[in-house]
Amino acid sequence: MINKDELLYKMDTIIRYLQKHNGYNYQLYNHLCPGMGNPDSNIVEYAEDCLKLINELIDIVDNKQSFALFEDIF
Repeated sequence: MINKDELLYKMDTIIRYLQKHNGYNYQLYNHLCPGMGNPDSNIVEYAEDCLKLINELIDIVDNKQSFALFEDIF
């Protein structure tokens, strides 16, 4: 089973490391076809987006588990 707290802690640690070690200057593309214009993001933003997606997935799982528990009660 995935430990949610460990996952969130590790992702937060990665973000803090990138912020302190020039991650804002590591430019990336936010679209699937790199090389079309200038990069529009950076590695810190990518990591923050991943953390947001992880939190959304955790919420979905928690809601499904709560719903399943509710169904079991009734």
